[in-house]
Amino acid sequence: MTDEVRQESVQNAHDAFLARLRRLGELHGRVRRGGQPSLNVLAKAAGVGSKTTVGEWLKGNRLPQHLPDLLGVVRALHVAAQEQWGEVPGPDRDLLDPDAWHSLHAAVVRDQARATGEAVRAERLGRTWDQHEAQRRLAGLPDRPRPVAAWHPRNLGVHPAISGAPGPVDGDCGFVLPTYVPRDHDRRLRAFLERAARDGDAVFVLVQGESCTGKTRTAYEAVRTCLPEWELAFPKGSESLLALLAAEAVGPRTVLWLDEAQDFLMGERGEEVARQLRRLLERPGPVVVLATMWQDHRRTLVTRPTATATAAAPARDPHPHARALLTLADSVHVSAAFPPDAVARLRTTRDAALATAAHTSRDGTLAQTLAAAPELVAFHETSDTVPACYGKAVVTAAMDARRLGHGPELSDALLRAAAPAYLSEAQRTAAGPDWFAQALAHAGTRVKGVVALLGEVPDAGGMGARPDVRRLADYLDHHGRTARAYVCPGAAFWEAVARGAGSALDLQELADSAYRRGRYAVADDLRRRAAERGYAPAWTEMAYFREDRGCRAEAVELLWKGHAAGDTGALTTLAHWYLEDGNRDAALRLVPEIERTGDPQALLSLAQTPELVGGDAEAERLARAAAALGDAEALTFLGRRRMLGGDGAAAEELFRRAVSAGDPAAAFELARMKLADEGDVAASVAAARQAAELGDFFTMGMMAQLVISIDPAEGRRMARLAADLGGVSPAQTVRLSAWENMVRQQGLAVLADHAERTQGDGAGEAVLRAAADAGDLHVMTWLAHRERQFGDPAEAEALYRAAAEGGYAPALLSLAWQRHEAGDDEEAERLCRTAVDAGEPRAVGALAQLWEKTGDRDGAGRLVLYGLNPDGTPTTPWLPLREGHEPAMGHYAVKGWIEVRRAD
Repeated sequence: MTDEVRQESVQNAHDAFLARLRRLGELHGRVRRGGQPSLNVLAKAAGVGSKTTVGEWLKGNRLPQHLPDLLGVVRALHVAAQEQWGEVPGPDRDLLDPDAWHSLHAAVVRDQARATGEAVRAERLGRTWDQHEAQRRLAGLPDRPRPVAAWHPRNLGVHPAISGAPGPVDGDCGFVLPTYVPRDHDRRLRAFLERAARDGDAVFVLVQGESCTGKTRTAYEAVRTCLPEWELAFPKGSESLLALLAAEAVGPRTVLWLDEAQDFLMGERGEEVARQLRRLLERPGPVVVLATMWQDHRRTLVTRPTATATAAAPARDPHPHARALLTLADSVHVSAAFPPDAVARLRTTRDAALATAAHTSRDGTLAQTLAAAPELVAFHETSDTVPACYGKAVVTAAMDARRLGHGPELSDALLRAAAPAYLSEAQRTAAGPDWFAQALAHAGTRVKGVVALLGEVPDAGGMGARPDVRRLADYLDHHGRTARAYVCPGAAFWEAVARGAGSALDLQELADSAYRRGRYAVADDLRRRAAERGYAPAWTEMAYFREDRGCRAEAVELLWKGHAAGDTGALTTLAHWYLEDGNRDAALRLVPEIERTGDPQALLSLAQTPELVGGDAEAERLARAAAALGDAEALTFLGRRRMLGGDGAAAEELFRRAVSAGDPAAAFELARMKLADEGDVAASVAAARQAAELGDFFTMGMMAQLVISIDPAEGRRMARLAADLGGVSPAQTVRLSAWENMVRQQGLAVLADHAERTQGDGAGEAVLRAAADAGDLHVMTWLAHRERQFGDPAEAEALYRAAAEGGYAPALLSLAWQRHEAGDDEEAERLCRTAVDAGEPRAVGALAQLWEKTGDRDGAGRLVLYGLNPDGTPTTPWLPLREGHEPAMGHYAVKGWIEVRRAD
């Protein structure tokens, strides 16, 4: 029987039954004219409890699920007809015959059963076809899943280790994997994986740590131990990952392995990757997304942009989906150092690699030693003779490119063009035509047979390497960010990255680094290149620069270019400029176009600007629209409105929704509400901890000040958590933002004040001194400020110098002012210039202020307006300021300059 004939057979029996029901409904209509029975009466007779259901039967719109229910209706109609008519007419008697209904119902059931049997067979064939199609799709994927047991740790990114034995290494192609030593974080990670396998959950686990601390080895050992029978998919790039997800190749009992996850989330398609991973985690499990990431990269992804210096516009938020994804993660932190007792035990182990690492790791950083990091650095820094110097130049160019914002994949063209900037005239003269080949050969040498300075990048298909692309060794990347923190490359480097940067996002990040170092013309050129390659916000960044310098006409033109290219915040910026000018009509004309962007941040910005909306109702509408589009900050905004209106319950509900959506500001509001309004310490502490889980320790520090007077033990715990930022060691503070260091300082201040009150004079000072002695450079600078104001200037200078030598650039500016006050302006200028080259945000303004104080007022103005040449010399005017807009020298209409002058 063909599908059409079978379907017709089923449909005929089905239609006949429905037609008979409609005739029964007509009979009910005739009987009903006599007064009874109503649909309610028939529903009771059927035992279904709903007159609507019976009504649908009698209209022929729905088949009864159970024939006895329908027969109850038939019997009730038969009784009513007999009461009214005495004898039921012949055609109606047949309609009220239960046997006839039984026969017709049996025909429907038979045909449905026959159709179902055919359908089951068809479904089986369909499943076979679907399986074939799935296998075909998987076969076309470059990084399709394979059994966990089929993966060699080397192919998953696990670093090989030093052998610890003299002579050549035998075995698996020189790949040494020492005995694994579990630590506390291993138990935590394995519990997450076991939960996924046991409960069938979709789990996202993030393994965090610094370079070469063993993150990938930790993840590998956990998967191998807990999920040995599962599949594992390891995409080599964003395109491959998106292809896996689009093909639904990450099925149940699969681990999605995202080593160095920042490369997926911070690239050009990072937000799309984050969105698709969130959707994967919403599907039924068991599935594990297992990612590794440096803590600095996670901090970058979860930190919201800070507000601009004026109310011109909110800062662009580059990673909202990545931040939302990371809030879903179960995090595991892998410490760089092994516990002292473990190091002591490993000194006597029979594993030669572990024993050697335990003897040579002064700080317990066995994993980094195992990866031959010290030898790697020494090999690089001592390569000064020809031709090794060419390899050193190429690697140094790679280190600078990475620390200044370029992504991990560096083209040979970029490295070749940048290398001459790191060579002397004699070295360049001695170079032959094959100097770059010699450089790559040197940089590709495996130090201790383990890791090369520059490695190859795997092809997206997983076979072989991509041509003409290199990747800097992780530890050298880490080393370069500290060892070269005070170095700004020259013109040749910036020209090379302008021509050879891998993506528009690379250009924009490099532009930001150039700008922070006062190389404004370089930054402007890089931003224009990024904009022309499709990075729309770069047009707006260029507009800010011109607006700050009075070039409004060109700034407006650039904002419209940004809007046309897709920057949804460009017109919001322009509207705020018009408001600052007092031109509300011009600002209001932009509102409809801003709304049409459909961007939730733009809608929220409108809601937050009373001058751009028609009152509270309009602000409420816009904020609700932004919240409906997934903007967590809009929920917080609405919650604040409810709180100010006196509706605490509604405010709390909105704040809790906002916290769930990832906005830590809502957790701050909750913490304040619970403590101030209700006196609920436990609830306040819980909200503060939620903020910390979202990466905001400010709330923890703020609430610690209040809680410590009520519950000293809990207050101290909160202050310590704020001071540690959830586990950041004192030595890492050199890489924290000014905001993060302020939060740490707040936590330490609470601890110090409490110690002073409870333990007596000097106890608070001891708390701060202990933090400084442990390597906290920010606290060291803080203590120096106090010594400079109230104590010993010589001690202050010593503390400033120690912090600066440790890599803490803000200390350079404090030291510069101390030298200026002592009359040593030459040293003060050198220190300011070093801070400029380090990218300290306040350094250009400080240098300009120093020049002004020493008599070069025009030079100070040119510095603030036009910046420096790539080599650090004062530049000549390069910005084509429009006639009538150039600010007079001495007015300095630039935000950073005004801030410095006010601070002074």
